[in-house]
Amino acid sequence: MTDAKRVLVVDDNETNRDVLARRLERQALRVTLAEDGVQALEWLRTGQFDLVLLDIMMPRMNGYEVLEKLRDDSTIPPVPVIVVSAVDELDSVVKCIELGAVDYLFKPFNPVLLKARVNAILRQATQTDLNALRSYLETINGHLEALIARGAVDTPEFAALTKMQDSTRQALSLINRRA
Repeated sequence: MTDAKRVLVVDDNETNRDVLARRLERQALRVTLAEDGVQALEWLRTGQFDLVLLDIMMPRMNGYEVLEKLRDDSTIPPVPVIVVSAVDELDSVVKCIELGAVDYLFKPFNPVLLKARVNAILRQATQTDLNALRSYLETINGHLEALIARGAVDTPEFAALTKMQDSTRQALSLINRRA
């Protein structure tokens, strides 16, 4: 379970939090609960999350304000947000998307649709991470090739560089097979 994706569920209604948590846990996801936007931001500043499910209408700090903070606060790592709300007006959907939400589901939500959207977003985030890692490893590999080609290194350094190059090539091979 250590490799399980982490999802933060933010809703002021305990029943809604529990229903969402149970559904997500059935997908082998690690779920953390927050009862309002203030608590959600505290969690997001201290923990690494792969996805947030966010309600709009909450006390202390509503979902719009949370989205604004996520957009403007550089201390919070970027995280995709799906809004799950009883507010079913087009203006609310548009506002949330403009504030950075990646999706919007109406309550009561369809469990099959929720599962599909959560899986799609998590899969897309994983692919984005793999692409970034691939790019980083390709850059490192290029630098290693240049150093090795120069041959102006002592024997222990040369051995270490070729070993690093082998490791980066293996990692790239694994990433390319997964992609």
